[in-house]
Amino acid sequence: MIRPTLSINGSSASDLIDPRREAMDHLMDAIEALKQVTPNGRDYICDRERLIADRDTHFDRIAALHTLRNELLDEALHIGNQGRAAA
Repeated sequence: MIRPTLSINGSSASDLIDPRREAMDHLMDAIEALKQVTPNGRDYICDRERLIADRDTHFDRIAALHTLRNELLDEALHIGNQGRAAA
C-alpha cells in the first residue's frame, strides 16, 4: 500500500484522496462493464473446457480490480485518518 505522510510542505489530504476516489469510481465502472461480457456457454458450443478457462480468467480480472479498489480505499482512509489526527 502507498502511504504518504501529510505535512505542511506536502500535498493536502484532499489532493491525495480525491484522485484515489476518482480511480475507485472508474474501477467500479470497469467492473460493471466487465460483468456485461461474462463468458456465456452459448458462445462456447462444444468447448466446455475453453468456457471454464475463460470464465476463470474473467473472474480473476474482476477480482483483481476489486483488490485494487480496496487498496485505494485503504490508502484514502489512511490519509484521511492522518488529517483528522492533525486537526
